[in-house]
Amino acid sequence: MVVSCILYTELTWYCYFSAVDMELVTIVDEQDNKYCYKRYQGYPFNVEVIGNVGSQLDKIAQLDVKEEDVLVCVFPKSGTHWLYNTVMMLRSGTLDYHGTPTMMELQDFNLIEEMPSPRTFGSHLRCRFLPEQMKNGKGKVITITRNPKDIVVSLYHMLKNMGDIGYQGTFEGFLKRFNSEESFVGGGTWFAWMKDLEDWKSQNLLSLSYHDFKQNTYANVVKLAKFLEVDHDEKFLRSISENIHFDKLKESHNKTSPASDRWKHISEDGRLPIYRKGQVGEWKNMFTVAQSEEFDHFYNESVKLMDLKIKTEFE
Repeated sequence: MVVSCILYTELTWYCYFSAVDMELVTIVDEQDNKYCYKRYQGYPFNVEVIGNVGSQLDKIAQLDVKEEDVLVCVFPKSGTHWLYNTVMMLRSGTLDYHGTPTMMELQDFNLIEEMPSPRTFGSHLRCRFLPEQMKNGKGKVITITRNPKDIVVSLYHMLKNMGDIGYQGTFEGFLKRFNSEESFVGGGTWFAWMKDLEDWKSQNLLSLSYHDFKQNTYANVVKLAKFLEVDHDEKFLRSISENIHFDKLKESHNKTSPASDRWKHISEDGRLPIYRKGQVGEWKNMFTVAQSEEFDHFYNESVKLMDLKIKTEFE
């Protein structure tokens, strides 16, 4: 393994640990904020991505997709578990809490290959890294989009509660990395993730809005049921709408979700700290006026530069 460190401007150290076309990058800035990620072919990935990244991406790309497969693909902290459990209730015909999805990039790929049909699994990857057969229309892909200001606040608090898995430092330092191409949470910036989503050409994708799901839960449950081609009466669909309220999901996760050996090194009991507040507009309690204005400027410039058609409602 080759190790080298280079000193850049602003007293930022970049340490590279090369291994099979992958680099483990560690950045410590002038405020002692520490940021770590895996880099593969120019893209940043969470340090928890299995192995040397390339091998896992190859397995994902080559997945033998089944027509009844459903992939919940969501940018981190945008409503992954909320959406996943809604989908699972609709597909199972029960109101049971189904916990955390098997994430293609974060867990042993055999878990997906050995899942009985109909399979429902998850990913935080950009669309460009998803299974080739899904890009060609096989199976179904569902996503949900959220205000990036709320995302970055939720991400910061989650990472603080999970030890050294990618970031240690201040909110200001994390915000700087979130809006850079070094942002491992989405394989680049949130805007790059959204651009990949907008470039998806297949008709097998359903994209929902976090804000709208909050305001019109039942209507979105009906929309999901139609997309999934499941037949349930209004009473059951309204029961799902009641059972996916944030507080109920959080309580179920803390009480019934089984501990996992996979996550024991970053969580106290093997349960990921995935539920915090789930509110719209929580960023107002965290951003300074200057940070908000700077973020808005970056947002507007990125949307224009990438020719994005984003219609997400923000508060």
